[in-house]
Amino acid sequence: MSHQTTITSPRHSFLKPTAATLNVTVRKSVYDLTDPEVVALRQAFAALQAIGDNRGYQYLAGIHGLPQYYCPHGNPLFLIWHRPFVLMFEQALQAVSPGIALPYWDWASDRAQNEGVPQIFADQIDTDPVTGQQVPNPLYQAAISFDNPDGFTQTNRDPGDPAQLADLAVQVRQANRDPDYDTFCPDVESPHNGLHGWVGGSMGVIPYSAFDPIFWAHHCFVEKLFCDWQDRTSASISGSIAGQVLAPFNKMTDDVWNYKVLGYRYAPEGMNMAAPVKFRSLSAAALPSSHAATFNLSKVPDDFERAYLYFTKTRYPLKSFEVRVFFNEAASCAGTKKHGNPNYAGSLYTFGHGGCTGDPGHCDVPEVPESASHFIMLRPEHHLTPKRRKLDVSKALRYAKQNSKSDELEIHIVLVNSKGIELPQEDFDFEMLTLDAV
Repeated sequence: MSHQTTITSPRHSFLKPTAATLNVTVRKSVYDLTDPEVVALRQAFAALQAIGDNRGYQYLAGIHGLPQYYCPHGNPLFLIWHRPFVLMFEQALQAVSPGIALPYWDWASDRAQNEGVPQIFADQIDTDPVTGQQVPNPLYQAAISFDNPDGFTQTNRDPGDPAQLADLAVQVRQANRDPDYDTFCPDVESPHNGLHGWVGGSMGVIPYSAFDPIFWAHHCFVEKLFCDWQDRTSASISGSIAGQVLAPFNKMTDDVWNYKVLGYRYAPEGMNMAAPVKFRSLSAAALPSSHAATFNLSKVPDDFERAYLYFTKTRYPLKSFEVRVFFNEAASCAGTKKHGNPNYAGSLYTFGHGGCTGDPGHCDVPEVPESASHFIMLRPEHHLTPKRRKLDVSKALRYAKQNSKSDELEIHIVLVNSKGIELPQEDFDFEMLTLDAV
């Protein structure tokens, strides 16, 4: 699977930090963490590792393998069980460091295949930001404090050649094409297993794997794959797991199937949420008025089957119009041909709300959607809550992949009303544009 995202709007409400216990926790890639975020993450891990009771690191890690051994492997509960497990750990981190979020490690990425274990987990020594002294990096190693038959007292790793991760990436792309949970779950579990074995050491065996701090970034990525798959397929819960109890979380599988009510989201990799540099550079360039984004064609798999453009957090427009999407059609406008044009990728149609007809504040959209709260809302969501719009661009992307002379894929959008008149691009307001090729 190829997953590319660009910032295309000056709005970044989803990027603003929010109190994780109140609304949305935004999980970022380990590669996108700022220096202060790395410091905060290490401090949170260190604080959690220092707690010796059932609120602490040893107790939580011990749920997975030894000494409690709750984790199911090799059966349909694998993915759905790890969802509350990762969330429980993240909320334990938030209890010692409010607002902290688990990062995910995309071990299927090109960067992982070049670098291996991310540097923030590979550094053995850290610098205490308060005292300036050298201290052990809590993301590199953790204690194993309970008596165990192997006599382990701390975690260890023995990673393989980073190039080997390319084989796991192939399996991930194949799994992303699965239409249902019962095939997706085992197909994701296989490369998941391969990553555990690749890291080696404590991560390479079930009884001790969760004690290694990198376990949490690994499973945070596995959960991201699960969430992304749910977003693409909108699949209902499988009968193979419906109605089952997830111990020891006191939750049913049905309770956690919809991750959007659990209070977290994933930020696309490659976005520094602290400073929207991509938007500034895009805005500063002298580009045609129709230009919306540029993606890298070389990152699109040659064997992709379906491709989709996702317009994220699209606001309801005032007017009704057609959104025409063209690939590498720099001069696109209302008069640009659609039919018979291989650069025409497709159209979305909007249904304008016309303006507010209620009392003052009636149409003020909540910055954080009600659906993103930890608390299940009993009232309907706000009628203008921004939505994600999806466009199948498989045919046009396949043509571009085969015929473009450059690796750049320019996305151009043209807004046209029912009379054929071109409208300002600002009338179609969205935060991000994502290209998925599966």
